[in-house]
Amino acid sequence: MRYLAGVLLWGLALAQSLTVPPEGRVGQPLEIRGAEFPPGRYTLLFDSARSRAQLEVEAPQGSFSTFWTPPAEGLFRISVQVGERTLQAQTQVRPAPVQTPRLEPDGLVVGGWKLPLAGSWIGPRVLGTRAFVAQGPLVLEIDLQNPRVLAEHYPPAEVRGLEADGELTVLLEDGRRLGLGALAGKPYEGRWESLAVIQEYFQTHEAQSPNRPYWYYFTQEPSRLGAAELEAVGRDLLLRGHRPELAWGPGVLRWLEPWLLQIRAARRQGLEQSLVWSEFFLKYLPQVPGAQAMLLEQAEWLEAQGRPDLGQRYRDALRQVASWQPPFTSTHLAWLTGLLGGLYALMLLYLSLLYLPAQLRGLSPTGGWLLGWLRHPLLRLRHSMLAYTTLGERSLLLLLFALAALTLLAWGFTARSEALLAQEGLTRGTLRSNTAQETLRGLANTPPLRGLLAYALAKENPTEAKRLYESASPWDYVLLGRGTPEALAQAYQQAPQAPAVREALGLGGDLWSAVYREAGLPREAVPTPRQIIAAVGLSSLENLATDLPETWRSLPIWPTPLWAWGAAAVVLFLSLYHLLCFFLPRPQHQTNPAWRHGVQLLFPGSPSYSQGWGVLLLLAFAGGLWLWRQGHSAGVPLSLAALGLHLLLWLALVYRRRSS
Repeated sequence: MRYLAGVLLWGLALAQSLTVPPEGRVGQPLEIRGAEFPPGRYTLLFDSARSRAQLEVEAPQGSFSTFWTPPAEGLFRISVQVGERTLQAQTQVRPAPVQTPRLEPDGLVVGGWKLPLAGSWIGPRVLGTRAFVAQGPLVLEIDLQNPRVLAEHYPPAEVRGLEADGELTVLLEDGRRLGLGALAGKPYEGRWESLAVIQEYFQTHEAQSPNRPYWYYFTQEPSRLGAAELEAVGRDLLLRGHRPELAWGPGVLRWLEPWLLQIRAARRQGLEQSLVWSEFFLKYLPQVPGAQAMLLEQAEWLEAQGRPDLGQRYRDALRQVASWQPPFTSTHLAWLTGLLGGLYALMLLYLSLLYLPAQLRGLSPTGGWLLGWLRHPLLRLRHSMLAYTTLGERSLLLLLFALAALTLLAWGFTARSEALLAQEGLTRGTLRSNTAQETLRGLANTPPLRGLLAYALAKENPTEAKRLYESASPWDYVLLGRGTPEALAQAYQQAPQAPAVREALGLGGDLWSAVYREAGLPREAVPTPRQIIAAVGLSSLENLATDLPETWRSLPIWPTPLWAWGAAAVVLFLSLYHLLCFFLPRPQHQTNPAWRHGVQLLFPGSPSYSQGWGVLLLLAFAGGLWLWRQGHSAGVPLSLAALGLHLLLWLALVYRRRSS
């Protein structure tokens, strides 16, 4: 009986089988059968030179049938352990047939597979077993053997065409030709509205590429992002050449304004969640429009939450961000030009009225105030109004004129700098984009601007950058760019508190020094907006010396060229007039004291104009009126105090004249 049982078991073992088709295709399922197995659960092992896999099967009646899809080509050995025996089979997996893709109005079709796509796409461009389609700043890579999206690629600008010659080349709208491997590390330079392509695509598709640039995240809803994603965005910004010290323009707000508002919305979720968002903007994007106001609001909220330490941290960082900005804008200078011009005109009116009787007496033998220009022009010039003024009054008037003219020039230079910095290529938080480099190359070749171009080229062309650094104006970032011990020492002497300088000398940095270290980058000396505007202004000043007419005419403050030439004529005439009057002898005619006192009564501070400080009293009076018009309660007391002091001075002057 034992012999008979052994024979039966041996027969059953011989009857067990594992069958698989001898050939298969990648991506196409293969049927695998097992028969005469003892009832139970088994593990199928798939092994090839390129991959390994396993599959669990059930054999409740002693047999099973299952399907397995080969992931790659090659010879696969399939085995299963049954008791002490191992059953094996093998199959040769061939490459899947390459199917021709075609782009239809509603998507990409590969055989029986379809990828829904909206809008107008470029392609498909076939390269081996892959196909590529593109729209805007997005390129999709499609597997033609096992139809699916393999990866997404993100060019730094809109795609104009795809070329396949050994490797895929992306032709961008700005004229650049980049391979897929050259896309890394480049900042986004396309139109901000083009990011809608990425947003619309990922509303209905899952991302396959693990490495995504910062502009991909800009298109995502803030509520879907956490601390890890924000840190990834920040590191990517730094690695692609963006720096916290550089400004952004309003175009990016279409995508980042919801992120800014998320700081406020996250407060409902608690302190920690709100800090995630505010820290992101503080560390990486403090100069996005609206960020500073939101961060100041965050500091006030933190103090209200009983965290004055964090509030102070934000306030200190915001003070440093403010120090990167120019101390005044063209709007401020325009206002100051109007103020100084108004003071100058007021002084002219005051002096003209003050000395009018004496001037009329002096001009009576020559034909009068107006007719004298026709009868005796040289003698009429001899009796110009300024000839009757004192040396102090002439000096004050000349000083006001010079200040108004210089402020007008500074207004024009600052407006020109701001117009340059408002260009789209320079409002992306980086100077190392292709557009920024081309813009800087197009500027005048002056020492102040060579430093900006040297910084822009430091990563892409260090040899050229080093040459430019050597001949550039010695700003702190230029000296650090040179990198020599002498330059570092000079940088410390010029800017001992500059964080990048202190970091380079091992004396400690600031908040952003830690941000750089977290990204694996050294703290870099970056030209701030204040330095950029100053560099452009100094360059314009050099151009003024070499080409005065063209530089003056090209200032962006003139509505038309006629205004430019008219203003130049006025400035030239007044300059000659003031200089001439210093050489005119003062006539002997004296002003009637009653007339003099009456005129002085009408002009606040006028008794002390010749000493200079009376102008300050006039400014205080005018400033009070302006504050009152703006709704400030301090305006009226300030004007009344200035007016009261003026009346006291006037009364003292009248009393002294009568006493003498």
